[in-house]
Amino acid sequence: MRLAIHSLKARIFLALAAILGLVACVVMAHSLLAVRESAIVAEQRSVQNVLRMAELAIRSEYHTLLAGKVALVQERKARFREFDRVILQTLAHYQNLATQGQLSEQEARTQALAWLQKIRPVGGEYLLVFDRDGVALVYPEPALLGTQLSGYTDFKGRSVVAAAWDEADRYGETVLIYDWKAVGSNRLVQRYGHFLPFRPWNWMVASVGRVDEVQGEADARLAQFRTELARSLGQVEVSGNGAVVIFDGQGQWVVPPAAANDDIDPRAKTALRAAAGNRDAVHFQGRDGRVMQGWATYVRALDWYVAVAAPEAALTAPARNLVTRQALVFAGGLLLGLLLAWAVASGIARPLVRLGQYAKGLAGADFSAAPVQSMPADLADGRQDEIGALARSFASMETALYRNVRSLVEITGERERIEGELGVARDIQLGLLPKMFPAFPERPEIDLHATLVSAREIGGDLYDFFLTGDTLNFTIGDVAGKGVPAALFMAITKTLMKAAGESCTTPGAAVCQVNDHLARDNPNLMFVTAFNGVLDLHTGELQFANAGHNPPLILRADGRCEILRNISGPALGAFEDMEYASFTEYLQPGDWLLLYTDGVTEAMDAAGQLYGETRLAQLMAACDTRGNAEQRVNTLMADLATHVGAADQSDDITVLAIRYLGAATHTDKEET
Repeated sequence: MRLAIHSLKARIFLALAAILGLVACVVMAHSLLAVRESAIVAEQRSVQNVLRMAELAIRSEYHTLLAGKVALVQERKARFREFDRVILQTLAHYQNLATQGQLSEQEARTQALAWLQKIRPVGGEYLLVFDRDGVALVYPEPALLGTQLSGYTDFKGRSVVAAAWDEADRYGETVLIYDWKAVGSNRLVQRYGHFLPFRPWNWMVASVGRVDEVQGEADARLAQFRTELARSLGQVEVSGNGAVVIFDGQGQWVVPPAAANDDIDPRAKTALRAAAGNRDAVHFQGRDGRVMQGWATYVRALDWYVAVAAPEAALTAPARNLVTRQALVFAGGLLLGLLLAWAVASGIARPLVRLGQYAKGLAGADFSAAPVQSMPADLADGRQDEIGALARSFASMETALYRNVRSLVEITGERERIEGELGVARDIQLGLLPKMFPAFPERPEIDLHATLVSAREIGGDLYDFFLTGDTLNFTIGDVAGKGVPAALFMAITKTLMKAAGESCTTPGAAVCQVNDHLARDNPNLMFVTAFNGVLDLHTGELQFANAGHNPPLILRADGRCEILRNISGPALGAFEDMEYASFTEYLQPGDWLLLYTDGVTEAMDAAGQLYGETRLAQLMAACDTRGNAEQRVNTLMADLATHVGAADQSDDITVLAIRYLGAATHTDKEET
């Protein structure tokens, strides 16, 4: 039978055959690789599971050892507490003898010190007693009695004497870890001590122990754990006759491989150490010349590398067998597909021609007019196969096109109306904020300027400032979220903050009052970060409260840049009855205060890089100190635009710059 090359049936058949052959070749080649990789990955996953189980076992045991070390320390502390309480009872006895007249005060103290000098704490090294001034009263080295001990510091860098008295005054007792000279030597060693004051005589009694004794017991338990770990890992079976080994950061064996599997030399350890934590295997050559694959993970707490190594040939053998079988299946499938292509082409050709004619007719239809269904009924209703489903889909698409075109016209009109209303809402929102600059021309003590740029038509950032006598009240805030809800929450917050600033005596009280109002009726659980400050224009005293907001910058007249990181409490509106502390700072004439929202520091360029707090501080410090507030704000906005480039603005941006010029400026103007 001759095949007409130009017929639709022939073209469909040839196209299907060509596509099937091309796809089959590509899929076969890809599948062969994928099957091989999958089989290898499965073997590797099995090896990695063994590695993971070993790592988890080590971490679990380490945590057990750590818990035992902590329990040992707690036990020593408990012994010290009991011993020191006995000491205090005995000292109280000596004091009572003096009170009853049986001994003089000096005799009672002398006998008490003589008794203390002879005893040693249970489980400790020696007893230490000093007074409020840090003078040693009891010490194992007689030469140091009566000397000052204030030169020794704890692990936080505090004076041991001062820290002991401070924490004992607050908590009744304390435990400190510190560096102290060894008995009989000037070498500093680490000690821990329980400090308990005897207040009638202003003595501090301390039971002192050696940290290295606790560490020694922990090291003994670790050695026992290493022995048990070596026995357990020797029983683990790894695919491809592999082995699980452990070595430390210096390359020393913790759990060595069995003699029969000792294919890991120092070069292999270096490669495994570099690959620790990676999912990909590292390749190296074993001692007998075999190519090995290895995986490793690093247990930082112990400085151990847990590794699994196995011969590559053993890992890939199952993959090679599976790939061979898969190739035979693909070859048979390709032949069968070519035979079926002819039958498929014959069934598809005729209805496809009619559907093509129908589709051409849709291109010239007027979908804005009344619907006219042009799909042949025998294609849409007479066929229940895929061709019929395609025909019904075309018919449904035609109906939807008529409907959607009319809907699109209506939606376009509605969108234009909404955009107009959002524009009006933006004008109203910006109208709530002060925008007349310079803000207070009659007060030369200050120079301030602010700007707000929303990421959408309307946003959730806010700022405000007003004068109350000789003080400047100012606020900046950022509502979580964007759009209309954030804008409404911003308007409420701004109104409440101004009312609270006029009625409350401190910024902390004002922020607390606003938080209670916002949190009380807040069904959508919205919140706002805010910074509220009060600046005395005569003295330069700045009182402020920070409710989870970005830390402002203080740029001193001498060029120093300081960051106010004091946090008074969480964001406003999240929880009721929160306490917010007020903090105090002083501005000198010529100092700047820069407040901003996270839209500044989190502004991203096209590569996703943040503007950052460091760049902000460097830019502000580099600005001309003779410029005014508006110039400083404009400089920052220009640098932000340079950083962002063509990227879209991701968040609202608000900046408020205040320069304190000093009360003398005002006084000089009045005298003039």
